[in-house]
Amino acid sequence: MTTIAPPPTPGRRNGSRRRAARRAAEITPWQPGGDFTVGAEEELLLVDAEGRLLGEKAVALVRRLRHGLDEDGAVSGEIFLDQLEFGTIVCPDANAVADSLRHLRGEVQRAGALAMAVGVHPSAPFGEAHTRTSRRYDAIVPEFAGLFRTPTSAFQVHVGMPDPAAAITAYRGLRNRLPLFRALAASSPYWHGIDSGLASARAAIQRSYPRTGVPPLLRSYDEYVAVTESTMAAAEVPDYTYVWWDLRPQPRWGTLEVRVMDAQHSLDRAAGLTALVQGLARHAVEVPATVDLPHEVVVENDFRAGRHGLDARIVDLDGRMKPVRQLVRDAVAQAREVLAGDGLDGPLDVVDAMVTAPLEGDRQRALVERSGMEALVEDLVDRTMREAR
Repeated sequence: MTTIAPPPTPGRRNGSRRRAARRAAEITPWQPGGDFTVGAEEELLLVDAEGRLLGEKAVALVRRLRHGLDEDGAVSGEIFLDQLEFGTIVCPDANAVADSLRHLRGEVQRAGALAMAVGVHPSAPFGEAHTRTSRRYDAIVPEFAGLFRTPTSAFQVHVGMPDPAAAITAYRGLRNRLPLFRALAASSPYWHGIDSGLASARAAIQRSYPRTGVPPLLRSYDEYVAVTESTMAAAEVPDYTYVWWDLRPQPRWGTLEVRVMDAQHSLDRAAGLTALVQGLARHAVEVPATVDLPHEVVVENDFRAGRHGLDARIVDLDGRMKPVRQLVRDAVAQAREVLAGDGLDGPLDVVDAMVTAPLEGDRQRALVERSGMEALVEDLVDRTMREAR
C-alpha cells in the first residue's frame, strides 16, 4: 500500500476531494517499465521465539531494518506494526527475484529477528491487529473500522510493461487466470487457531476490504483511467494507489501488478510463481485474449480457488468446468513457450511439481493433527528463515 499523495485533509469539501481524485489520476503519467522485467513485494510477519506476533515490540526493529532501494532491494514497514515489506530490485527473471528476496530475508536474520511468510498467522487471536501511524494509514484504519482483524501477508509480482496498451492487453489475459495464482499460492488454511476450511483464509479476509478483489474487465487504458477516477471519487480517496484490486496497472512504475497470492515461505515456489506471471503476461501480449470471462464467473472461480486450492474446478474460457490442475498445466505450457527462448523458463519446473505435490494447506493440517498448532508455527518460521542469506 504505497502512497504517491497525502490523504485528504479532514473537513475538505466532498467536491474538492473528487476534483483532487480526478487530478491525481489524470496527472499520473505512464512510466515505461521495461519489456517484461519482473519484481516482487513480499510481506512477512515479525514474531518472537514462540512464533507470536511482536506487536509494539516490532517498532524499533522495523525502524532499524528499514531502508530505501539499494542493490538488494528495499525494506519498509507496512500498515501492521509487526509486518515488514520487501521490495526487490527490477530483475530480468524469476531467479533474480528470489535472490533479491533471499538477501532481504538475510537482513532480518542478521538483525537477530524472526519472521514468518504465510498468508495469515495461523494462531494469532481474533482482533490482534496492531496498526501503524502515518498520514496514509491514519486515513485507512478508521475507514476499515473493525475489518483489520489480524495481519495478512501477500506475495505480489510486478511485470514491466513498455506502454499502457501492452499493460491493458496483458491485464485482460491475466485477469482470466487470477484463480490459478490464487490456487497455487494458497498457504493459509488456519486463522485464529482454528481450521478455516479454506485453502486461503487470507482471500476471505481481503474480500472484506473495500476496493479489493476481482478487477473489472477493462479493454483500454482510457477505460482504466475512467473506472479508477470513478472509484476514487466514490471513495473520496486522493490517488489511484488506494484501489487494491487483485490485478492492477501501476502507472508510476510502468508495471502490471498481480496481488492475489498468499505469502510464500519457499522462495523456490515464489520464483516459480513469478516466472508464471512473467510468462503469461508475455503470452497475453503476443496472443491477445479474444474471450473475457464475465465478472461474476471470475468472482466465482476465485472463490472456488480460495476454498479448494488446486483441488478446485472452475470455468475455463470455453465455458466448460475444468480441474484447476489441468488449467495450471496448460498455463505453464504457454508461459514456457515464450520464456524458453530466453532461457527464463527454469523456475516453471517448480510450478509443474506443485501441481502433483500435496496441497500446502493439507501439509499444514497434517502437521497440526500430528504435533499441534505450536509445531505448525515453529515450522513456518523455520521454513521462512532457512531461506535467508
